Order: sequence, then structure tokens, then C-alpha cells
Amino acid sequence: MFKSGDSVILYDKKERVYLIQIDTESQFESHLGNISHSDIIGLDEGAWIQTNNGHWLLAFKPTKNEFIVNMDRIATVIYPKDSAAIINKANLKSGARVIEAGSGSGSLTISIAETIGPDGHLYTYDLREDMSQKSQLNLKTILPNSNNVTFKIGDVSHQIDEHEVDAIILDLPEPWEVVDQALKALKYGGIIISFLPTIIQVSNYVDTLRDCLQFTLIETTELLERSWTVGGRSIRPDHRMTGHTGFITFARKCFVRPDKEST
Repeated sequence: MFKSGDSVILYDKKERVYLIQIDTESQFESHLGNISHSDIIGLDEGAWIQTNNGHWLLAFKPTKNEFIVNMDRIATVIYPKDSAAIINKANLKSGARVIEAGSGSGSLTISIAETIGPDGHLYTYDLREDMSQKSQLNLKTILPNSNNVTFKIGDVSHQIDEHEVDAIILDLPEPWEVVDQALKALKYGGIIISFLPTIIQVSNYVDTLRDCLQFTLIETTELLERSWTVGGRSIRPDHRMTGHTGFITFARKCFVRPDKEST
């Protein structure tokens, strides 16, 4: 049942999405008409509600995926298709200690915090106070009881306070500047992952990892997501898809190979 303060996602007949937070004093307004929030409060999930113009909307509590894609943001979010791959490749699990650089609007922060659970801890850095605050707000909206995240303002290319962490995830435009600090912060066997929009950035980053001699198994992937229309005899891929969003580059910390130590 919906109550005041809940996030609610509304779908129209074309499955367009409207994410709102309901209270007793406000109303939803769109080209389809208006709905008083008080008319939503008390309804069960999956209920239909009619605007003052006669259009019907379907109401649910948002899934984590729906919230992240539609949440209020300052910067572009890491989409769920990418965050799921990052979490899997980083081997994140309950109890993991993780550094995230580039808190942004909190999309990846939310997914990491949920994955590592109360026994793990995430240290998430950003250069901008407004980004950090937005990330905190979005985290508390979807995971109100989360207490396993420390938000920090700082430049990770100059200093990372933590040591012996399991993974470092970089959502930064110049991750190659962070490699030296990341090397100090990661445990041996730890994983470093970057998310970058252009292949030129990836090339610069990978060259720096290789020159370091203490990162191995370097791999870059790109994920594309396409939905299908299935109805009767009409079965076809949709014309629109979630195409290129970024490149995910994985590497793992190792000791310098003995025959390379003197070079």
C-alpha cells in the first residue's frame, strides 16, 4: 500500500514512465492531466488511477532498475546493464571493501552498497560537494537503512586513504592519473575497473596499466541491450535499444614478474 513519502512509478498506455515521490499536499501534473497525490496514498501496487482528463495510469513502487534510470541526477548515470557487469567482474560480495571514485548521482553507489551488505563497506569519492550530496540523497531514497557507505570529497589521483581494499571502481575521465594511488590501495589479487565513454580514453588507461607492471588480465568490454516486441505473429527486435554507454576495463593487481623486476 502506498503511503506519504513513497517513491511511485506511473506508466501510461504507451508505457512512458513518470517517477514521483508522493505526499499529502502535492499533485502529479503532465500532458495527460493531473492526479492528486492523496488519491494515490492508500492504494495497492498495481492499481489504476485516472487523471482529471480521463487518462489511466498504472502505479507501482519502482524497482531498483526503474529508480536508477529515472531518478533525479546531475551527471549521466551508469545504466543497470553496465553496473551489473561491473559488480560481477569486480567479484563484489557480502563483506567486500570497495573504493568508488566518481560518486556522480549514485547509480553505481546504490548497486555496490546493496551487493556488499552490512558487513562490507564502500568509500565513495567525488570532487564536487553537490555530486556527493545528490548521491547520498538517491541512496537514502532507495536504501533508507543503508549505513555501509562513507562519502568523501577528495581527488583520488592525489590520495586514497584506504588500504588493502578488494576492489576499486573508477568512473572518471582520466583514470590513468589514479593508477599509482590505486596500486597502493588495492590488496594483491584485488580488482580495478574503469568505466569510460571513448576508446581513446581506454587506450590511454590501458597503456598506463601495462607500464605499471603490476596489473594483469587486462580486458575491455562493451555491452549493448536490445528489447524485443513479441505479439502474436509479430516478433521482432525493437527499433530503439540501449546501445553504447561506455567501455568497462578490468585488471587485477599482481606482483611484478621476476624477469621484469630490474627493468
